[in-house]
Amino acid sequence: MNPDSGEDGFTLLEILVVTVVFGLLSVALWQGVGVGTRGWSQAERRYGDEATFQGAEDSLRRLIERAETPDVRRGSVFSGDAERLGFVSWLPEQGGYGRQVQVAFGVDAGKRLVLRWRRFRRADCALQPEIPHEETLARDVGRVEFSYYGVVEGHYVWQKTWESRVLPLLVRIRMERIDGRELWPAILVRPLLAAPAGE
Repeated sequence: MNPDSGEDGFTLLEILVVTVVFGLLSVALWQGVGVGTRGWSQAERRYGDEATFQGAEDSLRRLIERAETPDVRRGSVFSGDAERLGFVSWLPEQGGYGRQVQVAFGVDAGKRLVLRWRRFRRADCALQPEIPHEETLARDVGRVEFSYYGVVEGHYVWQKTWESRVLPLLVRIRMERIDGRELWPAILVRPLLAAPAGE
């Protein structure tokens, strides 16, 4: 063969260098894909959490805003402590509020934020008590903390419990994950029928 034909091949060293460079590029590419996939999964999970807790906040807000003080011969109509809250309100139905219900919120043993409700009866004349309906508002909730703003001995203060026929001026709700991190910024809700002292 003519040594000046220009058809020289690659040397073994050149082939090894190209193979090593290609391997390094492949590793970098797969690591980038892995990071991107993990980032996408985390963003998707965070979006799902935000959508879930936005729905929970909307439910809490709608029901607490429409809390009632019905004219019944009972002790307290709005009763709550740091972990649970119960009162009489109106259930949203078909774009309006058509049914008066007794509602209760709390975290159950399965770490779910649960809403329980049943029809409000001014006189308990039913032969057997109505089984409450139950809805899960959020999962993996470590704890929920309710506090209430109102008048105590002539002063407006935040309280851990509320047992009264009068509605609190504000209800503050904090939710935490199972690991103790705050799930959502504190929610402040004002019952629409709440009135300052003296009104």
